[in-house]
Amino acid sequence: MRVGIDSFTISELNLNPYEIIDYVTDNGFEGFQFDLIGQMSETLDHGELKKIKKYGDDKGIYTHVTITSVNPVLFEGGIDALELRLEKEIEAAAEAGWHELRCVINKESERYTHRVPWSVHIDGAIQLINRLRSVLERYGSRINLETHLESTYELLHVISCTGSHLTGICLDTANTLAAAEDPVLAAKRVAPYTHLTHAKDAIVCFSKEGKGIVRQGKPVGQGNVDFETILPILSEYSPDLPLSIEDHKWLWTADIFDEDWMKRNPDITPYELGQFVKIAWNTQERLWAGEIPPIDEYEATPFADEMEDRLFASRDYLFALLDKLNLH
Repeated sequence: MRVGIDSFTISELNLNPYEIIDYVTDNGFEGFQFDLIGQMSETLDHGELKKIKKYGDDKGIYTHVTITSVNPVLFEGGIDALELRLEKEIEAAAEAGWHELRCVINKESERYTHRVPWSVHIDGAIQLINRLRSVLERYGSRINLETHLESTYELLHVISCTGSHLTGICLDTANTLAAAEDPVLAAKRVAPYTHLTHAKDAIVCFSKEGKGIVRQGKPVGQGNVDFETILPILSEYSPDLPLSIEDHKWLWTADIFDEDWMKRNPDITPYELGQFVKIAWNTQERLWAGEIPPIDEYEATPFADEMEDRLFASRDYLFALLDKLNLH
């Protein structure tokens, strides 16, 4: 396993791809994942993409890229235009040497807020991926869907309808908490299909509003994600799995006490919900005991002021844990 970053974590530095690669290597990371193809989709300069890939290769690091969302409901041009765009992106990425592609269905919070039922979004993504079958198979490429408020259950459904050679998972280890999933149970479900990650940590506790649980981001190793248990599970299927640290600040809620919210998450079993609440209760007790900074107080400091301290703490924790587990 290798430790890198997702470029979103350092977006406030406003670095170009070459500068990001230099930042990664100068600070002891082993690679990075970035939203390059989607950002360049209008031009897709194949020569420039190849230069960027080669620059990373020459530095001895891994690089992975993100493509445009496969959700036709959210694309203004419709499914035909989105299919054409993604064909070009997949081709450009493959020619540069990128075949494991990160992607999302949910962009922001459409899973809960969009006027179109979420099941229609999922079905549209399945239809589109199947329409991309020929281009994906031609280039030996795969679309890895992030747990980006999509539940692991939903992504496994997409894989079952498209095939694991076309669709995999980018496991965001802390986003599972936003879907009221136990991170360890979630990792066990998706481990055979996980090819990319967002190594992210967070704590969960009870929300002031009384609707359920609030999630707060933390540096890796300082939250509720049990990386010591999860990494061996993932390594069994992908020994060279990139662990791309993604870190940021903002709060997210899982309104598990709200009937409508629970209806939108019918796959959550009573057992898993109990494990999730147990995690939140244990954290709540630590908050009351003063072992963890209060939620509002911790959130008040701008992320930019702590970004590198948090990032380097995550890096050091993961390297130490990989050495301990003999996975590096």
